[in-house]
Amino acid sequence: MLALTLAGCAVAPAPAPGKPAPALPADSVAYDQLPVITSRAPLFPGTCAQFEQNAQLRAAFEVEKMQFNEYQNLCSLTRASGPTAFVGALDPSDRVPDPWVDTWGAYSYTLHHFRRTLLQENRYYAVDSLDVNGCTVSVNTGAKQVLEVSLQFNESDGELAGDSVDADRRIAAKSCPETERLAETYLKIVDPGGGSLAR
Repeated sequence: MLALTLAGCAVAPAPAPGKPAPALPADSVAYDQLPVITSRAPLFPGTCAQFEQNAQLRAAFEVEKMQFNEYQNLCSLTRASGPTAFVGALDPSDRVPDPWVDTWGAYSYTLHHFRRTLLQENRYYAVDSLDVNGCTVSVNTGAKQVLEVSLQFNESDGELAGDSVDADRRIAAKSCPETERLAETYLKIVDPGGGSLAR
């Protein structure tokens, strides 16, 4: 019990920022406080321009149609196979000056599932979360902005998030690994060598 209490209060151990980004310790997910940086440029431009201009990115996501939602700051991607994907970001605002702290701490009453994880050979801090619309992977990229990649639920699956804890676990186990795969695909193409502690 003491170890868990200390882990919740202490800052996670981590290597110094570097280029390429260093791997993060696997036990980082147990800590509420992380040694983050905010000096990198945001990855998501607030438009669909990355997909419009990058054929490799369009092919990797199997994009058939795209549309930018200015209100939600995300690019909606209708795909040739699989559910609709969304790539967007949480940017700092007067109401939420540090969106990563809120994301890592699960400060939302709409979540039905929440899991901290590391992506891309343990170079990025990330969170899997589930709400009534689908699974979202939120990624710390070393910027003030939080990158988000989401997959919309297939309504024919028969279960809805929030029906029960067991249903939430089943839905997350089915949809979040694919969402993580898409997030990692985006990071490989848009941010090669990057990570949460990339210089």
